[in-house]
Amino acid sequence: MNLRFLFICSVLVALIAACGHSPESADSANATTPAAAARATPAPVIAPANTTPFAAPASAAPTSGVYIWQRVWMPAHVDALKNSRTLFSELRVLAAQQHPREGWIDAHVDLAALKSDGRAVRPVIRLDGRLPTLNADAIATSAHDTILAWRAAGVNVDGVEIDFDCASPRLADYAKLLAAIRKKLPNDVTLSITALPAWIGATGLASVLAQSDEAVLQVHAVSDPKHGLFDAKQARQWIDAFAKQAAKPFRVALPAYGSALVLDAQGHQVGVESEAPLAEPGERLELFSDPRAVADLLRTLEKTPPPNLRGYLWFRLPLSGDHRAWPLTTIDAVIGGKDLHSAWTPEIGDGGNGAFDISVRNSGNIEATLPASVEIGGSGCKDADALPGYRIERDNSARINGAPRFVRETDKTLPATQTRPLGWVRCTHLVPGDLHVHA
Repeated sequence: MNLRFLFICSVLVALIAACGHSPESADSANATTPAAAARATPAPVIAPANTTPFAAPASAAPTSGVYIWQRVWMPAHVDALKNSRTLFSELRVLAAQQHPREGWIDAHVDLAALKSDGRAVRPVIRLDGRLPTLNADAIATSAHDTILAWRAAGVNVDGVEIDFDCASPRLADYAKLLAAIRKKLPNDVTLSITALPAWIGATGLASVLAQSDEAVLQVHAVSDPKHGLFDAKQARQWIDAFAKQAAKPFRVALPAYGSALVLDAQGHQVGVESEAPLAEPGERLELFSDPRAVADLLRTLEKTPPPNLRGYLWFRLPLSGDHRAWPLTTIDAVIGGKDLHSAWTPEIGDGGNGAFDISVRNSGNIEATLPASVEIGGSGCKDADALPGYRIERDNSARINGAPRFVRETDKTLPATQTRPLGWVRCTHLVPGDLHVHA
């Protein structure tokens, strides 16, 4: 995924031309590692389709899991795991990905942290849809070896997920790839796949679903920048249509993040940036998924759930410093059907030499545009200066004649739970109650 969920619907037509070859298995004598084996192209081995649905009770309430999508784990992952335990019952973790330019890359995952966490874990192998060929035997070997290695490290692995966003004409070949993977998996392992809305109605979808135990339908992408990353009405239509074709359990992947389209000097899109920065220069056009729209979809699915819907997978687990991911507070509110709102709390810090640092914190549960102004009361407030995005005004209509105000000059937003410094003011006396926020 380097944008796992953003393989843009608008470029799928181009992918059809780029993805014209079949996935093929490799002779193990010619490839000793997944990266090397992926360059070989012998014929695939087709295993019998698994006709036994994944064992989940039909009456089970939908559950929520989360994707962890960084190639390199950091200490922030440990904190995020701890803070997310009450929200997510399972973890889908990027284990490896194959890219046309970068080749095969194994993620550096903190297996000790996953062992300590104890939740069910499903490693995910990401295969870029633009790959002209796939080595089925190498990929199957990687899936098998990953499961055994993670289990040997004490991780509670219950399956493996393949994320291959190929164009619809390649679905029959994708089914052969899944068959080769299934042949090498332990019997107690669930094989799940990521499914694209573009596949609905395609002739090859049935064969892909037959080779998997579970599908995860992603209902977010950049089809039109004007509509952002997610359209609740369109998502519901996709889910209902997919449910008619899915005889086995499926889940829905929901967005809890934003991304940026990277545009060159001519305004042409050259990339999509989300959980990791891209090296490409150019303007960033920020796109967001609206928590209210996602909440609306969840409420409609609760009222009229489609058959075989087993739950939701959220992309992605927010880490400290990940400014494009929803905070857990927002995800919790959306899952729980809580009122979504912003709330501004002014904060004062010691700036030294009689100065006070002024900040605002979004103490609500949803991202919102920064406050229009923050009026300063207090006593003897004379000098003041604002950081970029705000300016200082003095207005005789203020609560205290001539008191400074921080006035917004930007349309930027602030996620829930985060704090934004506005500037400083020098007063003889100032307490939080002297600050008045105007949204």
